[in-house]
Amino acid sequence: MRLPWLISRRKLILNCVIEVSLIVIINKIIFSDYFVFVKDINYFSITFLPFWLLFSYVFGRYTYNFDLLKNNLFNLFYKQFIKSFFISVLSFIFVFCIYLNINLNNFNHFDKLILFYSFIISLILVVLQFPIIYRFTLNANKKNIWLFIGNNDLEDYLISELEWSRKKIKIISRSIYSDLSNIDFNKIEGVFSNKFDLMSDEFLDKLIKLKRRGIKILTIERWCENYLQRFPPEIISKKFFIRRNFKISYSSTELRIKRIGDFLLSIFLLFFTSPILIISAILVYCEDRKSIIYKQERVGINQSIFTIYKLRTMKLNSESGIPVWASKFDNRITKVGRILRKYRIDELPQLICVIKGEMSLIGPRPERAEIDKKLISCIPHYNNRYLIRPGLSGWAQVNYPYGASIEDSKKKLSFDLFYLKNFSIWFDLLIFLKTIRLVILKKGSEPSN
Repeated sequence: MRLPWLISRRKLILNCVIEVSLIVIINKIIFSDYFVFVKDINYFSITFLPFWLLFSYVFGRYTYNFDLLKNNLFNLFYKQFIKSFFISVLSFIFVFCIYLNINLNNFNHFDKLILFYSFIISLILVVLQFPIIYRFTLNANKKNIWLFIGNNDLEDYLISELEWSRKKIKIISRSIYSDLSNIDFNKIEGVFSNKFDLMSDEFLDKLIKLKRRGIKILTIERWCENYLQRFPPEIISKKFFIRRNFKISYSSTELRIKRIGDFLLSIFLLFFTSPILIISAILVYCEDRKSIIYKQERVGINQSIFTIYKLRTMKLNSESGIPVWASKFDNRITKVGRILRKYRIDELPQLICVIKGEMSLIGPRPERAEIDKKLISCIPHYNNRYLIRPGLSGWAQVNYPYGASIEDSKKKLSFDLFYLKNFSIWFDLLIFLKTIRLVILKKGSEPSN
């Protein structure tokens, strides 16, 4: 089955393929004589393109959330050109760092070439791609209409979830006893329901005829998976967790690959970030001359208890025996702690837990046992998030800010359930790239309210 997050990015993938092809062609035609510091223009393209694609994603070049009603086309073109120019210069600098052994005596105007190359590439790409971007934007602003067959309370809940998710989807509803003949299905994207088991044969025959016409017929779980990319716990049923496609096999090859990747990448990250950790630890100690490392018990896979390690970002004894969520303007957080939290540097010591096998780089965020018990009692299906190792980052963390309430925990659980349902190495890679982007842009590290 093709994952929903891949389906929603088919246009993005197509755009990237066209973009890569254009850059290679432009390099061949225009710049084949300029890059004297490499043996072949193909070597330059192969080196340049990964940086270009990575920085384009990180800095939101592929995020076409333009409001056509408030911006004219020239402004949209100008913004895209400036962003492309900046990314090209940055990518070129990284390529230059790779080829440090070049002879600058044979290339005295390297800085001018960077600007010239970046200008030409950005101009050509934006000119050729702007019609595609414009079309993406128009399509994104169109509202898809779906027919929901179920009760009104659930319809109101789904509408509020769509508004929160900012999805361009409109829902109309009918009961399982309604007459569907007065609905213009030429304007309907599809039908979804949680009442298929209660529908009469006559009603189901009508839906089958609609399906033959190309109208999508989905269960409410499948609809949430495809269009919300999460599973709100209030909607899904216990039958959902019994199905074969939700089962995680602990002996699967993908989980073994994930564990090896976690181990090796964590060792590399600890070594690579050790100077940052040392400097941060010194700053933490200098601020109040107290302990550097903060230890706390968290709930892990199969609800086992383990200890996590973080750089201390709060004042000592900031809780009077009662667990309290951090708030946006929490006065318990130290000055150094706010900086460490913004860039998530305080979480780097948790890589030790990943190396030990208690955590993973990607997975549901582990919660404190005291808070966990409360959440299990008031949120449906909450304990299912511990079917896999908890992670430093995850689908919930890259889509939702720091949780600071029961309502936040419900929202984050909906993303965790989606991750469990669609777990794969490629999904982990997508989340890892999104995490890098959030860290660079300093997003998602503060509570939502």
